[in-house]
Amino acid sequence: MTDSAIIRDFIYNYFQIAKSKEIENLPEFFHDNFTKFGDSPPYDRRELDRAMMLEQLQFASISDYDFKIEEMKIDVLDNVAIATFTLDSTGLIVDDYSFRGTAIKNKARVTIVLQKDRKGGWKMLHQHFSKMPC
Repeated sequence: MTDSAIIRDFIYNYFQIAKSKEIENLPEFFHDNFTKFGDSPPYDRRELDRAMMLEQLQFASISDYDFKIEEMKIDVLDNVAIATFTLDSTGLIVDDYSFRGTAIKNKARVTIVLQKDRKGGWKMLHQHFSKMPC
């Protein structure tokens, strides 16, 4: 299997966690130096610990999640790779305190920078999401 195919599967598996609710597996996707610019509040740059906490909260709070990745392009440069694509996602954000749900429908341009680890696997170094009109 090529590095591009491995990275494609890695990215799909990452977003699949929001469907499977196996959020205990999130840490295996992130490099120790991970950062993120998200397309939802807070709009700050998030370092690993804060990003992980917000990802776990978001993935745990969404139900009926579905996603579609289009126009994926992966450039592998030795032990670093850049994946770009558009992400359409839908679901229901559930507020456990009020027992209400808010439907979401998002479209974003996504850039993910990855680094190959010593074992030959890939980890995310950075994510950048930019909202697009749906």
